[in-house]
Amino acid sequence: MSRPLGVTILAILQLLGALSLLVLGGLALLVALAFPLLGLLLAAIPVIIGIIGLILFYGLWNLKSWAWIWTIVVNLLTIITSLTNISANIISIAISLIIVIYMFSPGIKSHFR
Repeated sequence: MSRPLGVTILAILQLLGALSLLVLGGLALLVALAFPLLGLLLAAIPVIIGIIGLILFYGLWNLKSWAWIWTIVVNLLTIITSLTNISANIISIAISLIIVIYMFSPGIKSHFR
């Protein structure tokens, strides 16, 4: 079964986001040289989220069933945490909502095995 175009786009965007978080984490490691505790904390968060993003990219690209579930979970968590400041996070909420709706659209789940 071939990968739907929307899933391919989501996977590539997931990869780009994950790579940017890993770069951000690397830059934060440079801060850790001057401020060890704060820098390490600042580096750990984007690196961990970046690694999770790479794992999701792999799963989406290879149509793994766990990637379908975790893509929905991650985006629902993004929506929930973004509700603390709706006006500042409206774009993030909209994108995550579109992704969740897309993942539930007819025929998409059947591609994941």
